[in-house]
Amino acid sequence: MESKSSGEGKVVCVTGASGFIALLLLQLGYTGNATVCNLKDTSKMDHLLRLDGAKERLHLFKAELLEERSFDPAIDGCEGVFHTAPPVSLTAKSKSETCFVAVLD
Repeated sequence: MESKSSGEGKVVCVTGASGFIALLLLQLGYTGNATVCNLKDTSKMDHLLRLDGAKERLHLFKAELLEERSFDPAIDGCEGVFHTAPPVSLTAKSKSETCFVAVLD
């Protein structure tokens, strides 16, 4: 018999919630704390809220990657974190400059 990993009763956080990771975690039974930049922009969250199990087990939090401690409420009490939120710079001229600025800040 094939055994499946079960996340039942476990809480994890997904930064930069986009859907795929949140969907997979919900399918495995996890409760997910997902971070987004703007809780008021429902166009970027409606697809998440329609996932099976989302009403009961998906909790959205506002967090800014470059804002110190903004992820604390979403991560508090979690058994694991899937950090998928990348730094984004609208002024960087190259990929390396974007990474360098994010690391320095």
